[in-house]
Amino acid sequence: MKTEKAMISLTRNDYEPDIAFWRKEIADTFVPTQTHFPAPDFVVEVLSKGSSRRDRVVKFKDYAQHGITEYWIIDPKKQIIEQYILPRGKNEYLLWRKLTADEEIESQVITGFKIPVLAVFDATANVAALKMLLS
Repeated sequence: MKTEKAMISLTRNDYEPDIAFWRKEIADTFVPTQTHFPAPDFVVEVLSKGSSRRDRVVKFKDYAQHGITEYWIIDPKKQIIEQYILPRGKNEYLLWRKLTADEEIESQVITGFKIPVLAVFDATANVAALKMLLS
């Protein structure tokens, strides 16, 4: 099932992450009329002027407490991606990597998903990365 928006329901709050990914065995249980979803395996949040505290503090803690294994925070102003990993059996994120536009980022949750960081910030690099992923 593909949807533009996904409301994830956690114990304390509901969130609508910028990007969310679930393992196939979880996603296969979703139904077309579903409006709220369980905690995903992977989440991406893009910082905006008013979202930094919420993304870095509130969501950061809630996502970890609910076992979201990988969390990326994208800072479009600085063109940096912070990649956080939740170690097995823990409930606090570990900063795995902090990447700049001249590096590549590889998901620890989505097998084979690896892109140049520049592709997140530059339209030409984005198209090239999409072509590579789809080939």
